[in-house]
Amino acid sequence: MDIRGIWKVKEIRVPTPDGVKVFTPDNPPQEECFEGSAELMGYRTEFAEDGVLNTLMLVPEEMRQEAAKHGVEVREDGYAAIESTTWKEADGKFYYDTGIQGETLGEPVDPFAEISVTEDGCLLYGLGMILLERA
Repeated sequence: MDIRGIWKVKEIRVPTPDGVKVFTPDNPPQEECFEGSAELMGYRTEFAEDGVLNTLMLVPEEMRQEAAKHGVEVREDGYAAIESTTWKEADGKFYYDTGIQGETLGEPVDPFAEISVTEDGCLLYGLGMILLERA
């Protein structure tokens, strides 16, 4: 499987004391405490050819000129990268750099977490909390 390209959120899975809540673009969260999850649904995830993983946010057309004045690079498709990290493929599996650093029992932590591929070709990303499908 080739994961390069643009992906969109299919589901966001949020652990709560009552179990995991699943939100979709058709069934977004209504409670204020989940507004971050609602915001995530508008993002796109790009697995670029060069091993860069970009989180993209749509910049409304009326805000693009102002964004550019502040140094934001808005792409032709109207999206701007709001966060970037790296991704890699090894032994047929995919991984992304979580940015997590530190040690466990004196051993350095591997910052790369696996991106699982589901049976239907979606990607389970964000430490298992975000299910992506091709955009």
